Amino acid sequence: PIIPADYSQSDEIVGKLRSLANNPSAWHVELDKLHVSGYVPEIIFIDAGLVTTLNTTNRKNFLDLFRAVAEFDGYRTGQLMIERSRTPELAIDQETFALKMQNLILSVKRRTFSLGQIKIADLLTDVLKNVRTHHVKMEGDFINTVISILLLEGIGRQLDPDMDLFASALPILRQLGGQMATREAKDGALSARDLPRSNLGAL
Repeated sequence: PIIPADYSQSDEIVGKLRSLANNPSAWHVELDKLHVSGYVPEIIFIDAGLVTTLNTTNRKNFLDLFRAVAEFDGYRTGQLMIERSRTPELAIDQETFALKMQNLILSVKRRTFSLGQIKIADLLTDVLKNVRTHHVKMEGDFINTVISILLLEGIGRQLDPDMDLFASALPILRQLGGQMATREAKDGALSARDLPRSNLGAL
């Protein structure tokens, strides 16, 4: 007789299948057992809804900004946001803006970037509020990236609330930053004083 499927055990089932990933015969045997038990496989697509591509300049600006945030240098973060904006000369009260960003980053540092500890949506909302108040005009690509993060946060919070965004993203961005730095150094566009000196390497 077919045993009714118990979907509450899905995590346990997935874990067992993953443990058999290098053993195809045992993996298929386990799948047959699940089929007899009444389990039906499903394919789930996660659609963030937005796709954006950063050009060379915006990618470099993003990595520089990310490095400042990763080092919890909120003041430098604020300075970069103004310096790399469309019209830095139109920004209002630049010193106050940088100090606001510093306070915001320090408040995050105390809680870490775990999705269970902090709501990225609230953080980015505060950032955009300060941007609007101080007339810091951000590039459209940056805004699209922010919106994409907002959309993904809810999904990430449901899948793994203990995930630390920086711990997950740093290796990827560090590799990308290293590739960009190497390419620019070869082209003679990057001087020795511009090379990253922090323990984050390229970031």
